[in-house]
Amino acid sequence: VVVIKASDYTFDAPASIPAGYNTFRLSNGGKELHHVQIVQLLQGKTFADFTESMKKQGPPPVWAKVVGGPNASAPSGPVSEATVKLDAGNYALLCVIPSPDGTPHVMKGMVRPLTVIAASGEKAAEPKADVTVHLNDYGFVMPHTLTKGTHTFKIVNDAMQPHEMLVVALAPGKTVNDMASWVAGGMKGPPPAMPVGGVTGMAKGTSNVIPVEMKAGEYGLLCFMPDAKDGKPHVDHGMMAQLRVK
Repeated sequence: VVVIKASDYTFDAPASIPAGYNTFRLSNGGKELHHVQIVQLLQGKTFADFTESMKKQGPPPVWAKVVGGPNASAPSGPVSEATVKLDAGNYALLCVIPSPDGTPHVMKGMVRPLTVIAASGEKAAEPKADVTVHLNDYGFVMPHTLTKGTHTFKIVNDAMQPHEMLVVALAPGKTVNDMASWVAGGMKGPPPAMPVGGVTGMAKGTSNVIPVEMKAGEYGLLCFMPDAKDGKPHVDHGMMAQLRVK
């Protein structure tokens, strides 16, 4: 298990890990929401190349591939976990959630390098999932009713664009639309839902496995990744869903 501790605005995480299936466990000791976006640096690019590229406006470079990671963990809330298969090479860990002032945490220094080293010996297996979720442009294909308890989700991105899946437990009487509106409005006032896990952005063909402990009630799934064409978050294109846990 790769333990990552988030604060405002840094990650405490190992510098290197072995290749293969790695379970990233995120705990949040900060006052704001944080997640871990894992970015694979292709074409022999380095962390220095990546930080230099972030200074430029426009879409991320083609050699920076998002491969998932644990999505938002609320301040002093439950840990968020995601199992990700990583090849040897250079990676970056970052948080792109914005502060109330609109600045993404990565621009406040919440980014660090990770080296994945070719592993010898016994390799971890992919955890067995009981729910599979397929992401497309712009939706979540999965059952809309689940039983209470801990579920293991395998999330697969079949779409052309990168997508994420944020799982939130909705407050009584609130809907997934209320959560989308709250985020769009700068996250002011009491939140209509609490993040309980999920996966950060994943490129086409990528999958992650996550455990989520679910109590009876209503849950929301949302994707806030910016659209390749218009730059709007995917929730604006309708990429949200609501499910009931009995």
